[in-house]
Amino acid sequence: MAEETKLPPEEAPEVEPVEEHKLIDELQKMEYEELLPVEKKLISWSIIIGVVSLGFLVWISYTFFPGGH
Repeated sequence: MAEETKLPPEEAPEVEPVEEHKLIDELQKMEYEELLPVEKKLISWSIIIGVVSLGFLVWISYTFFPGGH
């Protein structure tokens, strides 16, 4: 960043520039961690529940409110 851009007051960064550099350094030092099997199961169950719920709501919409389609 050769030149500083001024942000409007409502978009001012919440992290001090010195602390931001420390945060960036710490994030770059972190190693990649594989997802645990239980995390993979939770993610897949969440997606499945979301898709089934969406299908159920679409079915209810078409069944009980046919005029809007």
